[in-house]
Amino acid sequence: MKLPLTVDELTTEWLQAALGGATQGGTIEAFAREVIGVGAGFMGQVARVTLRYAQDSPAAPSSVIAKFASPLPETREMARDQNLYQREIAFYRDIGHDVGVPVPTCYFSELVEDSYRFVMLLEDLAPGVPSDQVIGTDRETSREVIEQFAKLHAKWWNSEQLANLEWARWVIQEVPIEQGLALFRASMEEAEATGKFDAYPEMKRLMPLLPPLFKLDPPSPFPFTLTHGDLRSDNIIQPSAEGGRFAVIDWQLAGVGDPVNDIARWLVQSISIEDRRETEQELLKLYHARLVEYGVTGYSYKKFINDYKTNLIVVLLMFSMSMDAVDQSSERAQALFHQFYSRLDAALVDWEIEKPLKALPYIYPFIKAMLLLRKAFSKKTANG
Repeated sequence: MKLPLTVDELTTEWLQAALGGATQGGTIEAFAREVIGVGAGFMGQVARVTLRYAQDSPAAPSSVIAKFASPLPETREMARDQNLYQREIAFYRDIGHDVGVPVPTCYFSELVEDSYRFVMLLEDLAPGVPSDQVIGTDRETSREVIEQFAKLHAKWWNSEQLANLEWARWVIQEVPIEQGLALFRASMEEAEATGKFDAYPEMKRLMPLLPPLFKLDPPSPFPFTLTHGDLRSDNIIQPSAEGGRFAVIDWQLAGVGDPVNDIARWLVQSISIEDRRETEQELLKLYHARLVEYGVTGYSYKKFINDYKTNLIVVLLMFSMSMDAVDQSSERAQALFHQFYSRLDAALVDWEIEKPLKALPYIYPFIKAMLLLRKAFSKKTANG
């Protein structure tokens, strides 16, 4: 049976076979499809597939979410460079059933290496709805995210099981330093020519300080944990007035990472500037307190805050890069990127990031040495 690699290639027969036992013996006689998530997800195509059965089958899913590779060749190439589609498929295959936070059930997944296309069938979490990133996540949901990710990070803290998963390699190591530096220089030239960052003065002012960071050759993070890698509002499902449940979706960047990167990404991307300024300190303290409560030791609040500042620099570096391979043509995508930049710009000012950014190239060799020593000591202690 032909594997559908676009939403238009779906067939009743293939859906029946792919869903297997999930249909609870029901026979699918027809289906309808609707592309969703335009301007929210950028690395692929997502559709809601509503199923009609030949007979009543109340335990079978009435709809599923189908995910496919991006129709844009340049986006697929970017995904291949970072192994993004393989990551999400392997995430659900290996640890999705017991990851530590609520995620949708994965019914089917397959990747075609030659063309780097894939198809996944996932649980439809409706009537739950994504949190709207353009508006900014409400404070109650934001607190829930911090609680859930403290639990997730504590579960996988310095986990050897995670370190031994090939697909979970630190995503930064997927792209050679020389390639990253060339991309950054091209981005700087583009920004200068187009005035791309004129509306975000702190980002524009700090970007020329970033090139020395490419020479630092960072080792794998320590402490490390399982990170989502793209923790933002559009990837959080929250209950609606009609029902649903909290869940985290879109695990294409999942893997070994610095736990604080998830937290920094959330606080400077997913809530309004005003809400961040009013709740940031409370949420940072909550996250650290929950880590300790869930058994994380040897990680002081002071170290955590220093790591938070460093990860604001990492977020700046990421958003300084050209994202031409990402489809930003929709009005929603343009509004979303404006919020990415403006919220980050405000956080860079509030945290006075210029100071640690200027100092980082000089102090990083010492930080790197201490990190390697801590990693060696931790392994020695674990081995008795």
